Amino acid sequence: MGKFTFHPVKSLQSDPKLRMLCLFGIEGFLLQYAVSLYTLANNLYATNLGATDTQIGLVQMVPNMVAGICMIPVGFLANRTKTSRTVPFVLALFLSAAYFAYGSVPLFGEHRMTAFFVFLGMTVGGIALYNAQWQTFFGDAVEPDLRNSVFTFRSRCLFFVGIVVPLLCGNIMTLMPDTEGKLIVLRIFFYIAGVCMLVLRRIPCPPRKAEEKQEMGLKMFPEALNQMVRSKPFRGFFICIMLFYLSWHLDWSLWYIAETKYAGMNEAQLSFFQALCSICQMIFIGFFSKLCRRKSEHFTIIFVCAGLLLCPITVASMTLLPQSARMPYFMILALIGNIPQGATNMCVVQLLLQATPKKNRALIISIYTLFVTLSNSLLPFFGVSVYTALGANDTAIFTVNVIESAARFGVLIMMILRYRMMKRRGDLFRPLCEE
Repeated sequence: MGKFTFHPVKSLQSDPKLRMLCLFGIEGFLLQYAVSLYTLANNLYATNLGATDTQIGLVQMVPNMVAGICMIPVGFLANRTKTSRTVPFVLALFLSAAYFAYGSVPLFGEHRMTAFFVFLGMTVGGIALYNAQWQTFFGDAVEPDLRNSVFTFRSRCLFFVGIVVPLLCGNIMTLMPDTEGKLIVLRIFFYIAGVCMLVLRRIPCPPRKAEEKQEMGLKMFPEALNQMVRSKPFRGFFICIMLFYLSWHLDWSLWYIAETKYAGMNEAQLSFFQALCSICQMIFIGFFSKLCRRKSEHFTIIFVCAGLLLCPITVASMTLLPQSARMPYFMILALIGNIPQGATNMCVVQLLLQATPKKNRALIISIYTLFVTLSNSLLPFFGVSVYTALGANDTAIFTVNVIESAARFGVLIMMILRYRMMKRRGDLFRPLCEE
């Protein structure tokens, strides 16, 4: 990143590389506002609307099911467009309207929970679709040797917003004396998200070559599936990353329950913890970026897996402590476990682009993202269901997190073995599919 950092502002127009860096930074900055809200505020929104534990489990399931249903049709459309910027830009316009509707959910009275899940599906599901197509857009718009630098700068912008927005939202909510006041705060933040979605207009993207586009038709789907199955680089990536996500998604909803019910955090403490995680991730993102350049993304993702392993261990061990000691213990260990997670997208997106051929890339990434989305739909709800079936108590949360720890340990070993295999072959820094 060195040569980008000290350019004067006037060089933005004359230096296309710097301009690309800044445009993706702005795009990430605005998008992260909405992502920060669904990380913190969606569960709080549901809770203040009167959601049960089961409905909290559905907060992850419903929008991802919506995204899963729409993922392939959107992929078909994206594969046919002149540039890969078109579909993400249209989705951003849709998300803008959806967030204004989502902020109006309390106005639906006794039907507010129904409206909540409808517009939750439109907003969070829409962001999942946007992120799937953004990966193709990023791959087309940014040259391979610039991706790590642009992604690192964009990630720093993401973390900055991830610090400020949760702190503001959580602390203002804590000052509100009643539920209706908390809902008003959330509604204002969601309305602002609607404004922030209009972000892609000025990012340039080269048109696709003829061989990278396909005629609209169902034959595209089996052709893309055949590419996924027959491509050894993609097949190896897909198996490893799906096991990674399956082990991760199991406790997404349980994590919120652990924070609030077992660690005893309120809105302000939740926002403080999320901001603290973002600060530490922003501090360490440069370290992980250098690690990607020097040792490869295959090596860096091992740290991500190690951090993920520490999280369920933290929750399980927390239940053995007295209530007064749980919150500080949880925050310290969970913070350490969250630091490497800042490198997750940096590693996964670049590994995906390395392993995916350009022909049918948009559709292949949509199919891949469909599997990830289905995992994110079903596994959090399954985790909550197991927790509820076991009694929804300290023993239940301990048992589920011990199972989760075992699964993540297996994934960590798998990633270490894959790194060693790639190193022996000399494939760590070589594009696995022709660019």
